[in-house]
Amino acid sequence: MLAAALILPVLLSIQLSRTTMSAQETGVVSAGYEHPVAAAQVSPDPLRVSGNTIHRWQIGAADASLLEGDCLLEHNGRRIAGDSILMVTDGNAGDVRCRVVVGGAVLPQGKSPEPITFSIRTLTDPKIQSPVFRGVPTGTPALLKHLPDETNASIQPVQFSEPLIPAPQVGAPPITFSDGGTTGGMQFLVGGGSRSLEILARGASTPPQFETINRPGSNESLFVFRGGVTVLVRDVSARLPSGEFMELGTISLSADRVVGWFPLVPNLFNGSANLADSEGELYLEGDIVFRQGERIIYAESMYFNASREVGMILDAEAITTVPDYQGVVRLKSKVLQQINRGNYRAFDAAVTTSRIGVPRYWLQSQELSLTDRQRVEFDPATQTQRTIRDPKIESNNNFVYIGGVPILYWPTFSTSLDQPGYYITGASVGNDSNFGTRVALDFDLFQLFGVDDAPKNVDWELSTDYLSDRGPALGTTLDYNLPGLLGYPGPAKGSFDAWGIYDTGRDNLGSDRRNLTPETTARGRALLRHRHYLPNDYEFIAEVGYLSDRNFLEQFLENEWDQDTDHRNSLRLRKYYYGNLFEASANVQSNDFYTETEDLPKLNHYLLGGSMLGDRLSYSAHNSVGYSRLNVADLPEDPAEAAQYSPLPGETNSQGVVARTRQELAMPIQLGPIKLVPNIGGEASHYGEATDGDSLTRLVGQGGIRASLPMWTVDPSIQSSLLNVRGLAHKIEWSAEYLYADSNTNLDELPYYDPLDDNAQEQFRRRFIDDVYAGSLPNRFDPRNYALRQGFQGLIASPSDVVADDLQQVRLGVHQRWQTKRGLPGAERIVDLFQLDLDMLVFPDADRDNFGETLGPALYDMRYHVGDRVTLLSDGYFDFFDDGLRSISAGVRTSRPGVGDIYIGLLSIEGPVSSTVLRSTLDYRLNEKWIASAGTTYDFGSTGNVGQSLAVTRIGESMLLRLGVNVDAGRDNVGFRFGIEPRFWPRPKLGRIGGQLIPPPGVEGLE
Repeated sequence: MLAAALILPVLLSIQLSRTTMSAQETGVVSAGYEHPVAAAQVSPDPLRVSGNTIHRWQIGAADASLLEGDCLLEHNGRRIAGDSILMVTDGNAGDVRCRVVVGGAVLPQGKSPEPITFSIRTLTDPKIQSPVFRGVPTGTPALLKHLPDETNASIQPVQFSEPLIPAPQVGAPPITFSDGGTTGGMQFLVGGGSRSLEILARGASTPPQFETINRPGSNESLFVFRGGVTVLVRDVSARLPSGEFMELGTISLSADRVVGWFPLVPNLFNGSANLADSEGELYLEGDIVFRQGERIIYAESMYFNASREVGMILDAEAITTVPDYQGVVRLKSKVLQQINRGNYRAFDAAVTTSRIGVPRYWLQSQELSLTDRQRVEFDPATQTQRTIRDPKIESNNNFVYIGGVPILYWPTFSTSLDQPGYYITGASVGNDSNFGTRVALDFDLFQLFGVDDAPKNVDWELSTDYLSDRGPALGTTLDYNLPGLLGYPGPAKGSFDAWGIYDTGRDNLGSDRRNLTPETTARGRALLRHRHYLPNDYEFIAEVGYLSDRNFLEQFLENEWDQDTDHRNSLRLRKYYYGNLFEASANVQSNDFYTETEDLPKLNHYLLGGSMLGDRLSYSAHNSVGYSRLNVADLPEDPAEAAQYSPLPGETNSQGVVARTRQELAMPIQLGPIKLVPNIGGEASHYGEATDGDSLTRLVGQGGIRASLPMWTVDPSIQSSLLNVRGLAHKIEWSAEYLYADSNTNLDELPYYDPLDDNAQEQFRRRFIDDVYAGSLPNRFDPRNYALRQGFQGLIASPSDVVADDLQQVRLGVHQRWQTKRGLPGAERIVDLFQLDLDMLVFPDADRDNFGETLGPALYDMRYHVGDRVTLLSDGYFDFFDDGLRSISAGVRTSRPGVGDIYIGLLSIEGPVSSTVLRSTLDYRLNEKWIASAGTTYDFGSTGNVGQSLAVTRIGESMLLRLGVNVDAGRDNVGFRFGIEPRFWPRPKLGRIGGQLIPPPGVEGLE
């Protein structure tokens, strides 16, 4: 697949003798020097200029370039050297005027005391090469006053009556350009002077044998080179099927023998024939090596007809890079054929990304074809459509070989070259006591179905799994990132994931839930998440989430259950207008075993930071209206699980119209360095059904003041190589906020329409209430009270509008940064050295608002960046009432991309539960061939061991092999897992160290 990308540039670039201009347009084509071209004529030969440094700027509509140091100018086989060259270029393609001034020109009799000036017209812009760019010159260049004016446009013939620098002879040291081209050897100008061909000896000691055979009868001449020949083709461009030209730079062709068929040589000199009349046939034989950029092709024989655009290579092996892939690709084929423009075919082809002589894996195809096609895409940057190349690969009778053994056969294969895969996108084998032996294979469905026009940036996979203790499973995932969808422009991104299993086992969820009977044997989920940014500042969001039962995610996809958002069925259409957001949404419930609020439908309007009275006042608001229905979760069907199931505070089946408006008016005042923001706000809301079944109208009034004071100081004298400190800046922000709120409704009078937690936290809390508090959660641990004490009701865009009540609160904070400079001398950067944030809440009415404690909660967050790779971390939360939550975490993390990532930390929790947990993770590359991964979690309290994991990954030249063991003490489960992953896969999972992927094979040469 990927390797077929090399067929296109290889065969295209061999068109080295193809021309597009006739001899009448370009003059006689031959080696050596010709008479200069007058400025009134347009020369097909471009100017080439090089120097050590270059200045560039504009003079009106013209481009000016000033080169200095070892300057060299070439045109039409002539060269001139000098200390400096000024060139001013204007005009359009096809008639480009170049006015040139050469200072310190080197003449046969010595350096010219006066600048040499001339003008010339060419078809294309000059080719300028210089390693150092200096920008606009600081003063007016001295050569500028010698610049030829509009009328002085002719070249004085005396200036070029003889070469200013003698022509290089065969064997003389060549002048090599940065693109790899050279002026050495036997040089020909072809293609109207647009290309330079040079015939060099393949070896350093023996020159090639050259023979010209004229055949007047067939009106052609044969050029035959023997004894080892290297052909250098400079400034090669290949015409694509779209009509565009691909710049291929310098091409090197080496072979033992080369034969070329061209028009009869005498006819070329008398003007009766030109190169464009020839077929442009070339035949190369014997140890052929083709080099162009990063592509290398080895072959025994090669034929190409440039006019008909057909060619053939026998016993070819190619090594190349391809777009969107870091490594290299190898292709071997007995016959590599170009059928016509943009259509290529390889017979008995083998493709691999391995660099070793006999690879351990490859794709073998009886016949492989490549079509260089085009695709039209919408460019969001320019709001226009663009045409891009999209090479397509097709093959039949395909075998995937691993270790020389065919493991997969598929009759047909079709894909775009930007998908590096061999049908399979993932493979793993594992065993544990929950699932038994598990075998998982993932396939690329576009490749399996032979889809000809698979959309770009769309990945569609099939998952086939077998779990010996649970049953067979089947699934599919679709990920897309498109510039438009269904004819509607704008970035569209999303994913669809469906997976199902016929489950004949029992769930093991840990603790006292180790032998639960699933509510159904047909288990699975379907999840769609879609976001589309539409023109005119619209946004469309869609979610569809279906689950078969309440325990499916926790059993089969535990990480997603713990960390991801809930599965919902919702639609949202948004309109952004300056500081406003208008949203129409709807949400319906499909998973009745979780508590969920349906919106049928709901309208929202947000305004943040609206300006009033010339920025003297700031106005914010949130208005919403909708029909809401709160559905409490059904009880579990398993009696043992139902016995531990407790309702959450605020859960009650309720429905009705819910209308709210919450607004705030603030007045920022700057008093010297202190910023004061007095504010007043309030809310009016109506609920069609409260907890008592009647309608309810809530009014909340609140006001307060926010203040902040920034301070900073800098001391550059503080230096320490031990602490990696070079100067120190201390920045502080003091903050304070007072809030007073009064509500005519208690918090517990309203249904919990806007829950704060996801289903995973709610399910745990239901069991926690039963285990610890016998089914009745104390008010101080109600999540709504945590949110209330944190001041959620003061937020215009509150995550839960239900949370509001009487409250008086003072928030005090100090946020600090110590910064220093790090980096190489002259390239230092400012970095955070130490960060310490402290916050404290004070409740004047402690009995009402904070369970009798005036202070608390208190929070801190600390980070000390010892170096760029090592950080010390700590944070804490403290409530001071009885059994209040008090937690402290501390740890150290070190990360080196490509080498390893280590974290060791301790978490201590006191309050409703008591626990001190040690957590550590390790990913470390031991050497070039091995990666070690480990993790442990241990509770020093009553729980004891929580779990461990250990894995080693072998970095092979072709594959990544991982063997791991996982111990889950909570579920009394020990599992083993074996994974294998080729290093060319587009979405690698095993080879990530310190946030950096292990590169594919070939990126760093042979391994």
